[in-house]
Amino acid sequence: MGVKQVIENFSDKKDAIFKKEKRADKRYKYNYNFKIESINLKEVNLDVLGVNISVNGISFISNISFEKDDILSIAFKFNNVTIPAIIKVQHVNIFDTGFFVGGQFIAMQNMYRQVLKMGCETFSEN
Repeated sequence: MGVKQVIENFSDKKDAIFKKEKRADKRYKYNYNFKIESINLKEVNLDVLGVNISVNGISFISNISFEKDDILSIAFKFNNVTIPAIIKVQHVNIFDTGFFVGGQFIAMQNMYRQVLKMGCETFSEN
């Protein structure tokens, strides 16, 4: 086996390892605006654009940056229901039009969680 083939095999295996989905639940496209009502208990009125959603969290594009572990109070529409939730920021990345933010739902009433669970399949996979 030549050096070139060893490198190609390594690259293929590395790509397979790093592309493996770690999340337990599928993410679905969520291209809707929603509101952030507070950041770490400080009241704000910030509109952001959703990117994707799952039963465990939501990602969005924002004009402002957040810190990992920030706690956000949000309200988003899902299947014609406004769902209030608390999310914890898991990651923030610079994006062309602002910041790409991923948050984990840490507080949501069971009734709303059921709406989210039952409705996720109506969205197209991301």
